[in-house]
Amino acid sequence: MRILDFLHRMVASFTKDELKEKLRILSQAMQKSLETFMNAEGTLNVFKSKAGKQFEADMGKTVRLPPRMTPIAYIRQVLTNMSVTLELLSSIAEKSYGKDIVVEGITYRRAELLRTIGYMDFVVSYSMQLLHYLLVAEASVTSKEHAEGAERPRPELAWLKANQLAFFTLLMTFSKPSREIASLIESIPDIVIGEDDDKIIAPQVGILKLDPLKNNFIPGVSGVALAIGIWWSTLQVAKYERLKEDARSIQLRLEQLRLQNQGKNDAQLERTISKYEGYLNDTAEKIAKMEAKYA
Repeated sequence: MRILDFLHRMVASFTKDELKEKLRILSQAMQKSLETFMNAEGTLNVFKSKAGKQFEADMGKTVRLPPRMTPIAYIRQVLTNMSVTLELLSSIAEKSYGKDIVVEGITYRRAELLRTIGYMDFVVSYSMQLLHYLLVAEASVTSKEHAEGAERPRPELAWLKANQLAFFTLLMTFSKPSREIASLIESIPDIVIGEDDDKIIAPQVGILKLDPLKNNFIPGVSGVALAIGIWWSTLQVAKYERLKEDARSIQLRLEQLRLQNQGKNDAQLERTISKYEGYLNDTAEKIAKMEAKYA
């Protein structure tokens, strides 16, 4: 997504306090995601489902995993790295912006900082929805609870598919050392962004100096609110609540998978899963309507 396209999706101005609130909630969401992936890492190490095998194959086309590292372990490692990166970017943000942040006239460095934070938010959300989907698929191999292609609501599956390449690409970006990412952002020239910069500024300064993380080449991320403002705060809180519900559902699914691996099943657990995921799906639908309303 080009930096100008990103800026066009933002409100005209917002306060530094609103940005700090975004960072606070993102940090909480990241820690919850990291804990969840750590819990899943030992259980979900070999895929049996068609969905899991396809995901692993797709990931292998874009991401080069370290030897003997599973996809779930790799995502956990990236989330761990991102938590450190977010602390560094929060410190940069503290000294980069005044009380009010105005999009018109913003510089490349300050805009890239906002875009990178937005992409981190996306990676956290995608990771949790992906893990939930994969666990449902794995459990359904034995329980036959969901048919292939019906593991999660259709809009969610479509969203995961549409944004898969962006997710894989960003995993590689955020696998870089945290200080390297922070240093690259701080190295970006403090030049005000203009509409015709692709023809004027980029050839003079160099595209890699303006976009050292190569975020311009990330495929468009759909269904993600990158703006900041009053309505965004409401949406961000709702998304964090949904993420916590995902975490709870994932824990239930992990327990179901562990029992299956022991040749056991628990009817009460499966009823609890069904009830809880029904509530989760209702929450996800409400968030989708909020995103559509303010898109």
